[in-house]
Amino acid sequence: MAEKKRKGIVRRIGKVSLILIACIGVALLAAHLIWKYSGNGQPKLVIDRDGIQVYTIKTPGDTLLKIHAQRVVRASMDKAVASQLDGSLENCHDWIPDCVSSRLVKPWNPVNRDYTRLWVENFPSPFKPRQFLLHTKFQQKDKSAPVTVEFIAAPDALPADNCCYRLTHMHAVWTLTPIDGKDIKVDLFQDIDVGIPYFLFNSDAPGAVFDAFADLPRLYNESKYDQVSLDRIYNGQPIVAD
Repeated sequence: MAEKKRKGIVRRIGKVSLILIACIGVALLAAHLIWKYSGNGQPKLVIDRDGIQVYTIKTPGDTLLKIHAQRVVRASMDKAVASQLDGSLENCHDWIPDCVSSRLVKPWNPVNRDYTRLWVENFPSPFKPRQFLLHTKFQQKDKSAPVTVEFIAAPDALPADNCCYRLTHMHAVWTLTPIDGKDIKVDLFQDIDVGIPYFLFNSDAPGAVFDAFADLPRLYNESKYDQVSLDRIYNGQPIVAD
């Protein structure tokens, strides 16, 4: 009798556990769907500190947040653009300490003012290193106009590599607007999927962008760019030689 009673209790506990698991699963699915289809596509200010504003943009149907950030930096356009277009491993490491590799895939095209490059960044365990195979394009209507540097994922520019996770979706647009000959207004619009769960990305991305923007004065004023000039681009050369 006691054994039968014990088995009955175990069965009831098992049924309750299954019901609880099912309820949690339904709740998680509902929360996912509510999040996925929420949002209005409008920027929401989430960080406003030290002259830096970071906005998130939630678009219905997307789980990942897009980012818009802006600030003013004391720097010359020549040096700021050089920092944005320098594809060297040294510069990649300056921007992203976990950047471990840089490889030119398609050299600078003087007509289109673009190039394609592969960067590799280490990610924390258990994630594989990330390959950023990006098409980079410079645009400026005239020498007094804002400069746009655009980074677009080009995952098929090289054969797949099992060593790493290669990004298939990235579109980052940096706009550098001269203000008074001494300052630059910097805007970033970022739409990226680095292949991690969206709740991790969404919680980390605004702070990561803020940190990058906090470092712009250093990045845009490196002494190694003292001799560079945007005139190189207008003469058909990359602003920083590979």
